[in-house]
Amino acid sequence: MSSTRETAASMAMLPREYRVMFEIEQEYWWYRGLRVLVQELLARYARRDGSTRILDAGCGTGKNLELFCERGDARGVDISENAIGFCRLRGISPDRLMVASILDLPFPDHFFDLAFSFDVICNIQDDVAAFAEIRRTLKPNGLVIAQMPAFQWLWSAHDVAVGHKYRYTEHALRDKITRAGFKVETLTFINTTLFPLIALLRFARRPGADGDDTSDLTPLPHLLNEGLTRLFSAEMRRALDHKLPYGISLLAIARRVD
Repeated sequence: MSSTRETAASMAMLPREYRVMFEIEQEYWWYRGLRVLVQELLARYARRDGSTRILDAGCGTGKNLELFCERGDARGVDISENAIGFCRLRGISPDRLMVASILDLPFPDHFFDLAFSFDVICNIQDDVAAFAEIRRTLKPNGLVIAQMPAFQWLWSAHDVAVGHKYRYTEHALRDKITRAGFKVETLTFINTTLFPLIALLRFARRPGADGDDTSDLTPLPHLLNEGLTRLFSAEMRRALDHKLPYGISLLAIARRVD
């Protein structure tokens, strides 16, 4: 196996998880709430005329990328050929997709206005270098918006399945983003309302505890899924205006400094 393939394997989710994501992403409460947050972010930071150049760094199976393409000139990259294949199944144009590492983005300097990365940079051992490579592709004063998993003590089988290398404290994430050449403008926890429930689930699913390192992405009964969707979506609508003290994830918005 080549060193390139070894690197790719170390960054990507377990292959089965891409199909799970693709099949569940439309209706699952967490993804629906996340898209509410994405819409709020696009309303604030993307130009109304559709001219914003947007990078989805680690686009997965492409559901968020669909939104980015509706609001601007968007490109999605992912280290996994499986992920890019699912993006094509969604109907996303191949000229908006590339198999590539965030550590070596196939774009020129100063190309994008806005970059998103959700739970992906945490899969890369040298996460500071990943932030720095995204910075390279951003225009002066461009923004990176990253969601990252919080608190190492929440490490579980879910992290193993989706390829995480780290979970972060607020201080550690701010430090790494700053070292990469950004000024952090917003840093807040999210997924606070459901924190006790999810924390209990994570403690029950320590890696290898039951011999089954799969993600938490499991279809739920309709009424439960709808209830969780409403709770999480309501939180996401106010997340940008209220700094939350704890949560399952951290949301960072940072501006390129020169």
